[in-house]
Amino acid sequence: MSKVKEGLIFLGVVLVLVGAFFSIMRLTSSKTHQGVSPTVSKKQAQVKAKKVPSISLYALGDSLTHGVGDTSNRGGYVYLVKQKLEHQNQVKVTSHNYGKTGDRSDQIQARLEKSKQMQAELKQADVITLTVGGNDMMKVLQDNFLLLANNKLAGAMPQAKEDYRLKLTSLFKTIRHYNEDVPIFLISIYNPFYVYFPTLTDLQKYTNQWNVLAKQVAKRDGNTYFVDVNQQLSEGQYLGQDKKRLIKESKLNLNLVSSTKLEDILSDQKEKNNYLSDADHFHPNDKGYRYMTKELYQVMMAHKDKWLKEDK
Repeated sequence: MSKVKEGLIFLGVVLVLVGAFFSIMRLTSSKTHQGVSPTVSKKQAQVKAKKVPSISLYALGDSLTHGVGDTSNRGGYVYLVKQKLEHQNQVKVTSHNYGKTGDRSDQIQARLEKSKQMQAELKQADVITLTVGGNDMMKVLQDNFLLLANNKLAGAMPQAKEDYRLKLTSLFKTIRHYNEDVPIFLISIYNPFYVYFPTLTDLQKYTNQWNVLAKQVAKRDGNTYFVDVNQQLSEGQYLGQDKKRLIKESKLNLNLVSSTKLEDILSDQKEKNNYLSDADHFHPNDKGYRYMTKELYQVMMAHKDKWLKEDK
């Protein structure tokens, strides 16, 4: 198959995936989860009298914070980690979910700079979680389809990574303007295409590099802790298996499959990543959000002294 034809077929595949993703994004892009302080009941007042620790969890980010893919529509990992913290630590958690589908790093920053409510609640936060970077990466892939098809993203990525580093650094600076002291838990990005395109090594290579860059920015902040969900969410049920086997078993071989059958293949339950949503093959499903919650909780507990003050 010629490189031109191969590139066109690949373009068709990615357009199917990206089209599904952005269809959902358009339906939900105007929505953010707003944290609401609950009414204090008599029982809650009694608990407060016993000095049960109370914390404010401020979740900022993109669709992963919003909870796209969560079939319960309760806010994905934000809801789950709130429940886990309360049940296992005897702590009262008030969560404020400011995840918005489709937001890149600069758009998250713009929302924060514009919203007085977001600023006020951020100032009162005891702990911050952040999902960012996936949409920045998607923009690079959209702009470089043919380079990606031939594993030749090397020419475009250095500038793209530098742009992202500057934007992420600026976002952190803005967050710290409103809250200097509390810990931030930064959740990694992952490669939702891994299972479908195991031969396109640039996808995972640059996803890994994106995360290395995020770790560097987090380290410079001094009180940010990285939560790595990349490998499990990228590889799904194929984690730990020989990649040669995945390539052999994958039905989505660009050299063998006609473009007219690509959409049907993407709907095959046996082919997709079982940590991602059936609806778009991009976002975590319930299993994926449970995994994110487990990893986030473990990192939070490793730094418990930074956010849980017994005398609060």
